[in-house]
Amino acid sequence: MEWFFMIICVCLFVLLLLTAWKYILLKANIRRFSQELEKLKSNDYRQPIKVTDSDKDIAELAIRLNEHTEMRQQLENEFEQNKKRLGVVISGISHDFRTPLTASLGYLQMIEKSGELSGKTAEYLSIATQKNLYLKELSDEFFELTKIESNTGELQCEEVNLSNILTEMLLEQHSWIAEGSIRTDFDIPDGILIEADPHYLKRILNNLMSNAQKYSSSYFGVALKQEEEDAVLCMSNILKDNSSVNIERIFEPFYRMSARTSGGSGLGLYVVKLLCQRHGWKVEADINNEIFTVRITIC
Repeated sequence: MEWFFMIICVCLFVLLLLTAWKYILLKANIRRFSQELEKLKSNDYRQPIKVTDSDKDIAELAIRLNEHTEMRQQLENEFEQNKKRLGVVISGISHDFRTPLTASLGYLQMIEKSGELSGKTAEYLSIATQKNLYLKELSDEFFELTKIESNTGELQCEEVNLSNILTEMLLEQHSWIAEGSIRTDFDIPDGILIEADPHYLKRILNNLMSNAQKYSSSYFGVALKQEEEDAVLCMSNILKDNSSVNIERIFEPFYRMSARTSGGSGLGLYVVKLLCQRHGWKVEADINNEIFTVRITIC
């Protein structure tokens, strides 16, 4: 009888060891699954999940996860291809739209300069010219945005003197600053060099200054400084109306700070964000005591 109980105890002990071993293997596979799933967050990771456990359920789970991974990669590839095709189509449409628009604008400006019209007719002509200029500005912005979003325009980075470029572009803002009696505060030290695409860098700065021109009420400030290995650019202005500004949406496409403000497409700061991201820079915005500030960290 004692032998019988000993045999039962040994069998139970062996069964317990097997169960514990199975449990350890299961936990190990779950941990590996978790690590593999974490790697799949990266679009560059293409390795299928492998299992060493002979358990059919574990192997089946690995197969299903690999199938879903392949489907996701295929959908991502199709999305990128469709995105590029859409970018080409929109670029073509934008080009076809801008060509006759530019021609009509040229004719309107020729008529305006001729001085042959007067009174209400001249006023209507001036309005038509301004509307055409606005349409041309919008078409240019859409064309540029399409190139940026579809990545058809590659960055041509080189070392540029941000201090000099910023100073030159600020001098070009003199007319609207003087006309609006805008108080300014510019702090731009000499010799701050960065790696950037000059064309897109000027587009970023131009969009920021254009935004300041549209929404500044009495103050416009620009500060550039070196923080260790990073250059930091802050562009600030007191808003005409900050009650309607949603700071969380400030970089969204087509978002405008005030519906009552004329002009602009709502794409300016969105383009700034896209171009900063393409350069690997950090951009953020905040409102403090009625002062709206866009801060770009150039790393």
